[in-house]
Amino acid sequence: MRFTLLLFALSKILIRASKKNIAYRNYIGSIHQVKILIKTADGKFGRLFIFDQGKVLTKGGAHHSYDAAIIWADAATGFKVMASKSDAEQFRAAAEGKMKLDGNAFFAQWFNDGVKLAM
Repeated sequence: MRFTLLLFALSKILIRASKKNIAYRNYIGSIHQVKILIKTADGKFGRLFIFDQGKVLTKGGAHHSYDAAIIWADAATGFKVMASKSDAEQFRAAAEGKMKLDGNAFFAQWFNDGVKLAM
């Protein structure tokens, strides 16, 4: 539940930043439709983030097509690491096999850099 709420809150932050934060709007405006999915490995929880020429749209659920996916071993790990906002925690989770990427790694990094800019 906390993981789902975190993803929902992140969607609202990114949507608001796309309207109010000029640097973020410019950052996402340079890219044509990219879909980033954040989900749990079991597919129970997730949210799709769609970036299209400066606009941010989101859809709940873990079963969408994507360009890149950030897959957490479980909701508790995803919440803990994402809420920490720590690159070191993300690297640790990846090294321990609790987080993995699927699809285009460039887009996953682009997404993470954009989140930092929006915050």
